[in-house]
Amino acid sequence: MNVVPASLVSFFRPSGINPSMAPVFGGPCTAFASGVIAAEGLGLGVTVPFSDMVANYSNGSSVYHGLTAQMRKRFSHKYEFLASYTWSHTIDDSTDLQSLLSPQDSFFPFKERASSTFDQRHRLVLSGMYQSGKLSGDGFWSKLFSDWTVAPIIEIAAGRPFTILTAEPVNFQFSPNTARPNIVPAGTATNTCGFPAQATSLSPSGFLQTPCFIDAALSGNITMEALDGNLGRNSANRPYTVFTDFRFAKRFHITERVKLDAITDMFNIINRFNVADVSLLCSSTSCNAGRPAASFDPRQFQFALKLSF
Repeated sequence: MNVVPASLVSFFRPSGINPSMAPVFGGPCTAFASGVIAAEGLGLGVTVPFSDMVANYSNGSSVYHGLTAQMRKRFSHKYEFLASYTWSHTIDDSTDLQSLLSPQDSFFPFKERASSTFDQRHRLVLSGMYQSGKLSGDGFWSKLFSDWTVAPIIEIAAGRPFTILTAEPVNFQFSPNTARPNIVPAGTATNTCGFPAQATSLSPSGFLQTPCFIDAALSGNITMEALDGNLGRNSANRPYTVFTDFRFAKRFHITERVKLDAITDMFNIINRFNVADVSLLCSSTSCNAGRPAASFDPRQFQFALKLSF
């Protein structure tokens, strides 16, 4: 007996093949389903470009734990500084309406509870300002070193979490953007589906492998839960970032009332490569998860003149 998947033929609207599901099931299955539709008069014979419906619920939960510490010196004796540190941990089961909104398994949404997508454990910010003021004397050196302002801002922050995906609908949830791999030990053989174990430092064991539904069926465990990867949501972290920004400014007294400020702003002065985003994929053919995919700006300079009168 041949069975046509209900989601492939848009069972809740007689409109022909569902184009969103056709790539998932492949050409032979799609061709057979088209024949059944035509023979049984189940559809209109045309493809209607609609996908499946997504249900959003407001039953998510989140919790935030935080600790902040701050040390400040108010402006006196020509300088001031501020040092602040935050330790925090945000835990939820669905961060917001963005990518990875859907759980890996719609039957077990509670298993998504993990560190939030915007969780950031550590953040240290150091800032300050020094003003030389007007030095005594009217000589060249006195004028050269007078009225300078130096203001640094240094920020060191831990990387935010991300979820490693297989990009393959192996758990029959029809959503490649939610399927996750299995944590497997070193030396794990290629499974029946032909998926080898992929080496990666992001796995607790050093290896990840795309789940195989054939192995689950052969073992007698044919539940939907057996097809899910055991790697948790947001189990890996992006690299930490270091931002170093400085402002140098010099004031020139043109007349008693007219002043000119020459300002130089420098961003990322140490020109550090700060990773903004990484690859999420660890598929059956390669594991690129954790590799940089985007970066923040390199060193930049900004110059300005400000006339006050």
